[in-house]
Amino acid sequence: MISSIGNNNIELLLQSYRQIQERPIRELESRRSKIDDRISIFNDLKSKLNALDSLITELKQSGATSIFGSKAVTSSDETILTVTASSSAVATSHTITVNQLAKADQVVSNQYTLSNTTIADSLGAGTYTFDVTVNGTTTQVSVSISAGDDNETVLKNIVTAVNNTTNVGIKASFIKDGETTGRLVFTSENTGSSFEMTLSDSTGSLLSTIGMNDSVAMSGTSGGYIYTSDQLDAKLTIDGISVVRNSNTIDDAIEGLTLTLHKVSASGSAPVTVNVTNDTSKIKDKLQSFIDAYNEVIDFIKTNTSVNTETHERSILSGDFSVINLRLQLREALSSPVTGLTAGDPTILADIGITPDRDGKLSISDAKKLDDMLEQHLDQVAALFNSTDGFAPRLESVLDEMTGAEGILQKRQDVLERQVELINNRIDQLRKQVDKRLDFFRDQFSQLQAAMIQFTNQSRFLSALTGSGFIQF
Repeated sequence: MISSIGNNNIELLLQSYRQIQERPIRELESRRSKIDDRISIFNDLKSKLNALDSLITELKQSGATSIFGSKAVTSSDETILTVTASSSAVATSHTITVNQLAKADQVVSNQYTLSNTTIADSLGAGTYTFDVTVNGTTTQVSVSISAGDDNETVLKNIVTAVNNTTNVGIKASFIKDGETTGRLVFTSENTGSSFEMTLSDSTGSLLSTIGMNDSVAMSGTSGGYIYTSDQLDAKLTIDGISVVRNSNTIDDAIEGLTLTLHKVSASGSAPVTVNVTNDTSKIKDKLQSFIDAYNEVIDFIKTNTSVNTETHERSILSGDFSVINLRLQLREALSSPVTGLTAGDPTILADIGITPDRDGKLSISDAKKLDDMLEQHLDQVAALFNSTDGFAPRLESVLDEMTGAEGILQKRQDVLERQVELINNRIDQLRKQVDKRLDFFRDQFSQLQAAMIQFTNQSRFLSALTGSGFIQF
């Protein structure tokens, strides 16, 4: 009877009904899960292919950007100078003696008792301007002095004015050289005689008053320059040749080398020996990284396209021709001899000590042969990878077809994602239909409950009348 079915019971019945009606939804969700798994696998494959492609791009480069041009460089005394090398450096040795380090030009003011008002009393209140010329560019600086300013205030105001002026080419500092005394220092922002400063008063005589004179050497408490022009440049001897530069970092003296000078060579000491060699260790590491990335792709494809011969269980990409074919294309790209090379040069990977196994995975099977080729015939190894028909361009072509914006993998993923979208839409529709049906049953139940309550009330009313004797037959 309806009266025995409460709200809780009807909800249990409705949920049971939902479970039955949502079977198609669960089937769709199962299909969606499998498609999601395929999309995830494709993403993983694309990631591995991109990692391989990145290494292939490096191996394909020639000239200054080629990994095969990597150079290793050493300095026999890194306390005197350190050195880095680019691929354009020549594998050879150099002898270098550092005779002088580059310095920044500096001009110092007179020494002043800081609490006195000597400068302000001498100049008077007003605005004073002076010109600073560095490397052919002149900039004007303005400083205001008030009556009664003590010397410390004036010097610090000059510091602020210089340092707040854009592109002036120098920096100013206030140096307290005693308990009660101090002075001003101008320092060029760059080292070398090309950045030597020239100072001149424009309005008033502020600089000349405080002894900021770039034409007179500093002496005692009197201002002036610290270094002569000849002392500002770096001076060194490279392979017996005198070299002068503005900076202690020199990248244009020896092709492909950057020298960083740290201190002057001791008098009578042996020159620093800079030795440049082909960085075969770095190149070998890069080849190993390529082999590892390639093998990872081969393993991944094999694992996800295999079929268990005993249980006949299929992997997620079993039967996927495009992925299976990719493995074949990769193996083919590395197995065919490279054409267009000089007769007698290596044309296959085995010629440099790298061989594939039965699954197509690569390994350095003859490390000595590879080391010898890198040491003695590096250009031939490079050509094997970066020539027109080299392994790198071949592999790049194969991968571009798979991983490009319009590549096979992207198109496959687009199709799968569209399928997921359609399944999601269908699931939403089915859920709405089930929910609508359940709402209908709830409404019907509510109406039956209301009718049942009315019937019960009427029955009780009639029973009450009969029991009281109002109705007789």
